[in-house]
Amino acid sequence: MGSVMTASSITWVSPGNRRVGAGRTASALRWTFLALLAAYFLVPLIAMARFAFQSVPTALLTPETMFTGWGVSGLWSAMTDPIILESVRVSLTLVVLTIVLNFVLLLPLAVVVEVRSPRTRPALTAVTLLPWVIPPIALVVGVAATFRSTVPWFLASDLSLVPFYAMWSMPFTYRALDNGLRAINARTLYEAGRSLGASLWTIVFRILIPNLRASMIAAAGLTGALVLGEFAFASLLLKETLPVMMLVYQKGNPRGGLALALVVMVLTAALLWIIVRGLRRRGIAVQAAGI
Repeated sequence: MGSVMTASSITWVSPGNRRVGAGRTASALRWTFLALLAAYFLVPLIAMARFAFQSVPTALLTPETMFTGWGVSGLWSAMTDPIILESVRVSLTLVVLTIVLNFVLLLPLAVVVEVRSPRTRPALTAVTLLPWVIPPIALVVGVAATFRSTVPWFLASDLSLVPFYAMWSMPFTYRALDNGLRAINARTLYEAGRSLGASLWTIVFRILIPNLRASMIAAAGLTGALVLGEFAFASLLLKETLPVMMLVYQKGNPRGGLALALVVMVLTAALLWIIVRGLRRRGIAVQAAGI
């Protein structure tokens, strides 16, 4: 009546084998997710590159014509257009001024908070994140309505974008500087300098800033990438920056406009990659939220 259980009918799975199986499943899921993510980003870029640099229409695209009709004439016409060149000059000027303004405003503030009042750091972090809470269109409309009747010359200048861009990039800059100050233990350096008789300016310019170079480079790179790709503020204020003029140029020359947009995207990504790689060689890890 009873059943007989033999040793051959029992399969023993050790905890080690279970962990190996779970690890293989997790690895397969991870690589699958990375492959889907790569396809999500690469397929549109490949289609964009084909349209921008290949003159063969999609309807006539066959395996025989896959590698024919490629050229950079559209990109060359866009890069030599006087309007595009002027917009590049305007955007680069805005990048430099935005970086300078952010450092002038936030570097002293971050130093004071770190060495004198660390308890106010959460409040200051929350304040620097406020520009991301307010939609750009609401911010521009409110500021423009205020300044149009008082200082109209300010809104007429391309430099009126600098305060907007400085506010918009404030979270990047402050978090990079704050994490950099904490990484070098700025409070200890400050107290050591004061005990040796150094003035505040000497401590800031000869001790803290040289040690903050990596954080400042990261903040400048992120700010530059943001300014070069920002469209909402410039479009609402009717400024001829590079993103705005690329859209205008694309209406008359779609291939040239897309080719220029692709090149700007690749150059921006390459610049950020070079910055991150240089910082990692110095033993500094860069994260999305700071240093």
